[in-house]
Amino acid sequence: MGAGVDGAVVRAAGLKALGLTLPAFLGYLGTEEDRVRLWSALHMVRAVRWLPEEEQTELGALIGAVALRRCGEDGARPNRIRC
Repeated sequence: MGAGVDGAVVRAAGLKALGLTLPAFLGYLGTEEDRVRLWSALHMVRAVRWLPEEEQTELGALIGAVALRRCGEDGARPNRIRC
């Protein structure tokens, strides 16, 4: 693939990630449902690897840090992450 095509693919993937997470972020009011919706969107973006490698790594670190923090609060691994 040429450089122009590669750039277009990266931009399209970034727009997909934004389209998935933005509604969850903008609708976040702090409720349990909002937390689950936002974390689900972030996990989906990470799972399908739509972000550039550096951003993918940062997102993974963020998700991991929140998971560790939440696990430390109740001493057990939660069924789902709440932040």
